[in-house]
Amino acid sequence: MRTRTLALTALAAAGLVLGAAGQAGASTGGVLTVTAVGGTNVNVNDVLKGAINSDFVFTTSSGVIDCSSGQFSAKVTSNPNKGTGNAVESITQLHADPAHCTTTVSGTFSVVSVEINGAATGNVVDGTSPKLKVTGLDEKVTLASFLGNVTCDYGTTGSVTEIDGSLSNTNNSIAFATQNVNLISGSGLCPTSGTFKGGVGPVQDSTQSNKAVFVN
Repeated sequence: MRTRTLALTALAAAGLVLGAAGQAGASTGGVLTVTAVGGTNVNVNDVLKGAINSDFVFTTSSGVIDCSSGQFSAKVTSNPNKGTGNAVESITQLHADPAHCTTTVSGTFSVVSVEINGAATGNVVDGTSPKLKVTGLDEKVTLASFLGNVTCDYGTTGSVTEIDGSLSNTNNSIAFATQNVNLISGSGLCPTSGTFKGGVGPVQDSTQSNKAVFVN
């Protein structure tokens, strides 16, 4: 009888634990949710991903770099209840596929790579016009020239403190209208400033079975 009682107690305890876990996994009210507005919360440490859906275009005084294919990836580090603060992402990938990039920058003939250098921080601001405010961005662009590869790092530095993207629940996208970027490092062949525009979407939570991500 004692053995049976202990077994039942253990099963009951397990049921409580599983029930609590189920409730936590199905919590709602966060700045970021999946499936729908007001849906299940995106969890801390979930990885969000999206492909380029509007060309990444870097425009400088000496030419333009245009990339039509690539990938965005970010890990969620904070997702408070809407109205109480911003969701925060660590952006670990802002990649363009060189095979789908072109350059008209003077003295260059192809794009070798376009990769984020380190990680940037994205603050998701909810409300009627939700935005992704990116700080600490360092995008490394390497171009092939007749004198060898030229690498220029552009992003948020000096007079440029952030770049802003508009978030849409219609197609779960991030759209960057023309945003200023400054040269962080590079050779004398790199223009000191330029602009960036482009889009990513649909953004999906790869940790939760690639469900679409919404802003509340």
